[in-house]
Amino acid sequence: MQTILNSWEQVAKFADERLQVPPSYLDRVNKRKYPIDAFSLGQLASKAWLLDTTFCMVPLKTDATVALLGCWIGSIVPFLHRGLSIKRIYGFDIDPQSIALADEFNREHVENDWKFKGVVADMSTVPTHDMQFEVDGQLIEFKPDAVINTSCEHMDTEWFDTADSDQLIIMQTNDSPDFDGHINTCESIEDMQTKYPMSEVIYAGSLTTPAYTRFMQIGYR
Repeated sequence: MQTILNSWEQVAKFADERLQVPPSYLDRVNKRKYPIDAFSLGQLASKAWLLDTTFCMVPLKTDATVALLGCWIGSIVPFLHRGLSIKRIYGFDIDPQSIALADEFNREHVENDWKFKGVVADMSTVPTHDMQFEVDGQLIEFKPDAVINTSCEHMDTEWFDTADSDQLIIMQTNDSPDFDGHINTCESIEDMQTKYPMSEVIYAGSLTTPAYTRFMQIGYR
């Protein structure tokens, strides 16, 4: 499935119609203590696309556990909790400052029995099927029901290669090597599916914006 947005006005409309951003979310964004790039039109449209597709098509079980890889500041977390029955989301990022901001941005979920909790970790060293990590002095052993990675272009494929066949994978990458930190882009949907082969594909598609084309694949390895 292919969606083409030829202008930033179209990108903004696409994101607005699907996200329906609540005032409390905008209040946090407007404080400007968080990276502006995390709320760019491209970022918002990509998250809106993921959420809209996931809510419509994905059979996620009640009280599922989720690993959010390359979570940055966790801007998608409030929307995931709004639309799905999720017990806990662990957000992983290699950058400690990003994780500190993610915990602050999602403070209500951090304080609610860790409905969200940020984790500083390099996902090339944490097997997706058997996650062991330390948070606030606690050793956590965790196998997520679902793995969400909207930052595949920023990391190698180790996270995918270590996933089990019963873990739902929701992933995005893009075709632009020009952005800082993009070390593993894909040229097409076919390229993504060759690099990240799934035994069961629930959804595969592309979203073209004036800056780049983003690819998304949902299914089981």
